[in-house]
Amino acid sequence: MPTLTQAPPQMAAKPLFIGLQSYTEAQADKFFGRDDEIDRLTNLVKANTLTIVFGKSGTGKTSLLNAGVFPRLRKDYCLPFRIRLEFQDDSPDLVTQIKNILKEEIDKYGFAVESYPSDEPLWEYFHREQLWKSVTPILIFDQFEEIFTLAKRSHFGTKELTEFWDELADLIENSIPEKLKDKFLNEKENVGFNYKVQKIKILFSFREEFLPEFESITAKIPSIKYSRFRLMPMNGDQAYEVITKTWKSNINATQAHKIVGFFSNDEEKESAYDVMEIEPSLLSQVCSFIDKERLQQGREDISAQFLNKYPKEIILSSIYNEVMDESNAAMVGLVGVTATGLRSEKPVNEFVEDKLITDEGYRTKYVVNSQDEKIRPGIEVLKAKYFVRDDGKSIELTHDVLTPLIKEDRENRRKGQAMALAKKKANRRALYIVVGALLAAGLVLYFTNQEAEKVTQKAQEDKERIQQQIAQKRDTLLDLNKEIVQSQAKLDTIQNKLGNKKDSSTGQPNDSSSTALQMRVQADSAMMDSLRSLHTALVKEKNALEKKVAEKDTQIIVYTNYQKESAAALTTNKKQIDDLKKEIAVLTSRLAVKQHDYEVQIDRYDDFIRQVTQREIVVEDTTSDLAYDTSSVHVELSYGPTQNAKTPVQRNLKIYLIPDNAANKNVIRKARVYEMYCDEMNLGNAKGEKVARYKGGVYKFYDVPPGKYFVKICAYYGGFYSFTKSPGKNDKLKFDASPPVQ
Repeated sequence: MPTLTQAPPQMAAKPLFIGLQSYTEAQADKFFGRDDEIDRLTNLVKANTLTIVFGKSGTGKTSLLNAGVFPRLRKDYCLPFRIRLEFQDDSPDLVTQIKNILKEEIDKYGFAVESYPSDEPLWEYFHREQLWKSVTPILIFDQFEEIFTLAKRSHFGTKELTEFWDELADLIENSIPEKLKDKFLNEKENVGFNYKVQKIKILFSFREEFLPEFESITAKIPSIKYSRFRLMPMNGDQAYEVITKTWKSNINATQAHKIVGFFSNDEEKESAYDVMEIEPSLLSQVCSFIDKERLQQGREDISAQFLNKYPKEIILSSIYNEVMDESNAAMVGLVGVTATGLRSEKPVNEFVEDKLITDEGYRTKYVVNSQDEKIRPGIEVLKAKYFVRDDGKSIELTHDVLTPLIKEDRENRRKGQAMALAKKKANRRALYIVVGALLAAGLVLYFTNQEAEKVTQKAQEDKERIQQQIAQKRDTLLDLNKEIVQSQAKLDTIQNKLGNKKDSSTGQPNDSSSTALQMRVQADSAMMDSLRSLHTALVKEKNALEKKVAEKDTQIIVYTNYQKESAAALTTNKKQIDDLKKEIAVLTSRLAVKQHDYEVQIDRYDDFIRQVTQREIVVEDTTSDLAYDTSSVHVELSYGPTQNAKTPVQRNLKIYLIPDNAANKNVIRKARVYEMYCDEMNLGNAKGEKVARYKGGVYKFYDVPPGKYFVKICAYYGGFYSFTKSPGKNDKLKFDASPPVQ
């Protein structure tokens, strides 16, 4: 873990970190932590016509190019042209944009040229112009993924995009443009320049998720398959270097380590710095926040306690929301925003969400016009906080890491608006229904009242008529009752006169009615017995049915529980199947990536073999070794540890022997990489370097003094080795020249 030497603190007038902004070439002296990446990428650019740079959003690709690679290239007589294509409605065609940037940069640095690029193809211009004989032009297309995102939504058609790719393909592959072939080949016109020599170099930089898009154009530009550089997030050591070298004496080692530890996951608490992954954009934004808090409190020293304000999981979104609230606060009273309504009314949020990202969520430029004057105070706050940049013609977000946050907020806002609109429509519809129901109820009530009055009137008439009839019946019943009383009186008189008569045979009263009663009783008794028997049978049958019902209830409970258990098991099995399907999909995707990588490596190897077979064969050294030679180094090469030792070794390889001393420290550091072709310009600058001669199946270095040496094999991704030369004898070394597994 790195340590820090403490010095007296220095008070900064403004934050030393620039947040989400990219570093510029003028800020190269403030760009730290990427020395190794700068060396490797610079060597790749110088050694190849085309270089591909890709990495995740937030890894610092633009800063690495601006503040790291550009200054190094200029020292080697290169002129980098940073090109970011525009896709506005009024933007010129893409090739014209390139030519305009070339003219601006040439004038900016005061180069004397015979002419500027005009209507001629770019291929012809870079071969014809005399400036490029002494200076190497490098076209660097930054944020080039926009050719696949914004171009689809622009006014550029398929024809213009095809012409653009054709121009680039001719430059990269050094192919004579179709419009010039008749002039150069068929007519055999005297060409005033050497069109076989290619000096221009090109670099594409883009987000790594668009790498498959670039693979689709390899048929037009085969060189896309070769020189590639993937920029990874910083590790803990690099982050520590950025923190300590930027804040210098304002921070001590303890606080620096705490800030680095802030970016580690719970699983990485005990991990070494070299295995941590920290996105430079997030590191810069967090450190910029610490700087702001420090200056607001008037403190000189840097403390990790400033990070206690936000949880690390949401620090970027928290800082974003804080900046947006401050921007909306600047709008109070200007567009109907109240001081207490910032959370529900966010005009700056809506502006950013609708104008600065596309429907798909990609960053885009927006030209501010007179209709946006009311929103300008909020835009000025965003500019002051480095959340947007203004190039004088248009504004855009400073970094892609903000777009997921903005897109999510936009989706939530639009979803809320849609729900509010739907609710408003539903309320309006409900109001219509209620009003309609009230009207209908009123009409029903009116007609019901009319009918009720008619019925009531008729009922009253019927009541009066019936009352009259009742009165008449009452009179008739009274008359009838009088007649009954009179008739009863007459009947009693007759019974008294007749008296009771006796039965002539028994002298007993006549009781035939009693006999009839007894017979009725017996019949009723038999009926009751029958009913009792039927009741008993019905009770037994009822009890049997209740028992069967209880059995069926038990069966239903058992079957229901079994069905629930089966449904649960089915749900579990379905989830397991879905999980397995997801794992299979992930593995299939990984397999496809590995298969693609394998095919790319095979293509590279085949291409290298073709190039090697076309090389000029080095003539073998046939002179005799001196008998007294005791200071040589013999290098025997093989291709892998398991290959047959008798396999012929190429005779046309270049192998460098470089003394491992302080004078050659930088040369050796740059050469400690696996690359397709050696950086022979770098190796040739070494003090005391030697090139091997092939003789008798081995490569030999003569007159090698004792000491430590570094060997570089210029093969396809050739290796590099260190050894110590023994005094007083010839050393024999065996090295593996095969490329490493990638």
